[in-house]
Amino acid sequence: SSGINAEWPLRPGDKGCFKNLYCSRGTTNLPTERVYDIICSSGTFFLSRSHPCTEAFPDLLKLLKRGGTLIILTKKSYLNKDYVDWSIVKEMLRKNIIEEVERVYIPGYRKVFEFEEDRLSMASILHYRVLQ
Repeated sequence: SSGINAEWPLRPGDKGCFKNLYCSRGTTNLPTERVYDIICSSGTFFLSRSHPCTEAFPDLLKLLKRGGTLIILTKKSYLNKDYVDWSIVKEMLRKNIIEEVERVYIPGYRKVFEFEEDRLSMASILHYRVLQ
């Protein structure tokens, strides 16, 4: 085949972009030392009570080097769900464990479903840096 996607489907690591790539549900069986410069999650946080929420942040931060970056891309409306405990993040900010670099909202995250109130389908990009 030819065209822009002629090389797909690729498996993670086929092009040597990742030294170590972990795809898992939850935070079990992950390395225990600070080995990563960046952790990026797209579309997995805050969707429901069974998806990762802020309680996963401490385990993820243990994997990041000092100065490392945690980026979460999610739908903005998910941030206000009653099961999302922002006190965890506020405490890490207060203790200077992390800093919030930016929080960006962008329309067009995904197709709007007929039952959704957010007709712009606003995305939220949460960007944190590890200080300790």
